[in-house]
Parts: sequence; C-alpha cells; structure tokens
Amino acid sequence: MTANPAYRPANVDDGYFIAEMIDVSSDGVALIEWEEEAQKVDGRTALDIGAEMYASEDGDYSYKNCWIAEVSRRRAGMLLAFPMRASEPADIVPPPFDGTDVFAPYKYLEAPDTWYICGVAVLQENRGHGIGTGLMQIAREQAVAHGYSQLSLVVFEENTAAVRLYKRLGYEIIDAAPVVAHPLIRYTGNALLMVASVS
Repeated sequence: MTANPAYRPANVDDGYFIAEMIDVSSDGVALIEWEEEAQKVDGRTALDIGAEMYASEDGDYSYKNCWIAEVSRRRAGMLLAFPMRASEPADIVPPPFDGTDVFAPYKYLEAPDTWYICGVAVLQENRGHGIGTGLMQIAREQAVAHGYSQLSLVVFEENTAAVRLYKRLGYEIIDAAPVVAHPLIRYTGNALLMVASVS
C-alpha cells in the first residue's frame, strides 16, 4: 500500500532527481543533448549536465518550473511544465525529416500558447497509485492560474500506457510525426502531440 502522496514545488537540491525523471519521461531524448555536452567536459556524466541545468534559477528548464511528488517524504515523481511559445519558423521543419536532426519531430510538434507539460514521471515502485494523475492535475491548475485555456504534451505512440492515461484525462491527439531514430531514444514509430482544454 502506498501512502498518500504529497506535492511541493521543487527546490535547487532537486536538480539531480529532476534530471533522472526527465530522462525517464523523455525516453532518452534529453540524454542526447546532455551526452553531447558531457563529452566536452572531463569527468562529467550526461545526468550531471542535466542536473546542473535543472538546478538553474532561470529559463524554462529550471527547477522553478517543476513540482515534486513525495511518498513518506521520499521523492516519488516529478512534473515540469511551462508556457509554450512559438518557435522561430526556421527551426520548424515538417515531416518527412531527413534524419540529420533527432530533435526535429519535437520542434515540429508544438502547440503555441498552451501550457506545455514538458515532462512528467513517477518512479517505478510508486506507479499505479494516482501520483501521475495528481501531477497532471497540478499542471492543469498551473495553466488556469497563468491564464491558459489549453495544455499540451508530446508522447511516443508506442508508450501505450501513457497515451491511455492522457486520453482518460481528456487529451486528444492533434498531430503526429515520425521519430528520428537514435541509439538513446527508446521508442520508434510516431511521436504524438496531444492537447486538452482546462475546462
């Protein structure tokens, strides 16, 4: 039996845990960029790079945009969400992709002017107890508080459990793009853009 979860805003000391959870939620996509940075610095791992980024005070990828779920005062899950702003047109390339930019599908699958759930993940031993749903509810509350009428997220089509959860929470698939294969990305097939109304 899992104790009732508690939710709190993240703090700077959560940086490494946030990076670990972003690795889980991105299914390897985040690691690609972190690995490239780690190769430039001796003695640093990809997760070290990610932890440093999420310990920052500013930007979308800051602990200040994260929430932590705890069970018995131990970290159990994480949410990262922030406003989705329109990318520069030059950065958005529609499919088919030429395979040179593994991030192309995620740049394409954006829903500007939505509250974007960049990452949500729960530790394996804490799954199945409503923690993910609780974190998604926090994202919805944040969207309302910041004046957004819609939320958006990107999920791999092959991650059927996550897709089912999001559909149950009112998210609908509005676009899809083929994944650009990479050894660190754990899924193939399509990535899906899903959007939900806050009402």
